[in-house]
Amino acid sequence: MEPLTVTEVSRIVKDTIRSSPELNDIAVRGEVTGYTERGHHYFSIKDDGSVLKCAIWKSYATGMENLPLKDGDRIVVWGSITSWGGNSSYQLDVRKCVPEGRGDLYKQFLELKCKLKDEGLFDPEHKKSVPRFPERVGIVTSEKAAAIQDMFRVFRSGPGIQIYTFDARVQGAGAASTIVDGIRVLDGKVDVIIIGRGGGSIEDLWAFNDERLARAVYACKTPIISAVGHEIDEVITDYVADCRASTPTAAAEVVVKGMQQAIDEKIRIIDSIESRVIELARNSRQLLDGYDLPLWRKLLASRIDLSGKSLVATQSGIRHALSEKLSGARASHSSWDAVLRQTWIAAMAENGLAALYQDGVRIRDAAGLRKGPFRGMLRDGKITGEVKDIEI
Repeated sequence: MEPLTVTEVSRIVKDTIRSSPELNDIAVRGEVTGYTERGHHYFSIKDDGSVLKCAIWKSYATGMENLPLKDGDRIVVWGSITSWGGNSSYQLDVRKCVPEGRGDLYKQFLELKCKLKDEGLFDPEHKKSVPRFPERVGIVTSEKAAAIQDMFRVFRSGPGIQIYTFDARVQGAGAASTIVDGIRVLDGKVDVIIIGRGGGSIEDLWAFNDERLARAVYACKTPIISAVGHEIDEVITDYVADCRASTPTAAAEVVVKGMQQAIDEKIRIIDSIESRVIELARNSRQLLDGYDLPLWRKLLASRIDLSGKSLVATQSGIRHALSEKLSGARASHSSWDAVLRQTWIAAMAENGLAALYQDGVRIRDAAGLRKGPFRGMLRDGKITGEVKDIEI
């Protein structure tokens, strides 16, 4: 067997880890040790037998409520194992981190997420498009929360939209039921519905992980935007809803985005037309300013004079052509007259001859005659008669 290079071994290990479902999207519990923060967060978690290196990248750290960590904390983290071939090491890239006591809640979240996904509630083909020009928007959230005021500010800055609110509890016992009630009240009465709240702990956001609420969102005929927490937070309604917004403010921006784009496009077109009209007017003014009117009159008179001379020349040409045509016609008439005079008809007229016809056929001699009617043509008239006897 040909020996492998160190790089080849590292690549094989990395590919094996990457393709292993057991090492992707896993949850691990342990005790924090060696925690440091350098923009990103680096630490290890350990138990009685082993140590696992971990990293929380800055993009995932935003919104994690229990950061910074400290050595000795017992936590549950979720993420994927990655391999660093350069030093033949591996670590857990952490996407979620909660104190160990909250790990059971996140486990429930993952189980419900898997169940609803398998049932097809997350499938893209079931999702409805958010209308580009909504006239009526429904909001299901607590009217006392700061999130609704943030949405109102966005709607006030955009085009006129009617806002309908349903005051729902968004935290604690019974919260999911009031959100379901809000969806059912607004369904069919507005063009789009926003459900959501600001950020908080996994317990604070737990109402949006309720299975009954998830099925109500799926069954709603009106498009729904789920806007819960911060960018890093994820809840079941994010996956079931027709659209997910990272925050309530972002949800309001999604709603007005299409209308604002249409308004901006119209403004751009109007500005373009106005600039073009101004440019045409400026160019026309410059063109008129460049004309020498006395010189223009001279040029116009010169064109008229040339046109008159051209007309005279044309008339002369026509007269000459007509004269030549008439001369040719006279010569042709004389020629045809001479020819006609040499014909039998001309000779008949001059020598007193006649032409006889029977049945439309000219009789040239007595042998051609038969008894019966005939017609005749003399120099000065026509005759008709009947042949009674023929002598040859």
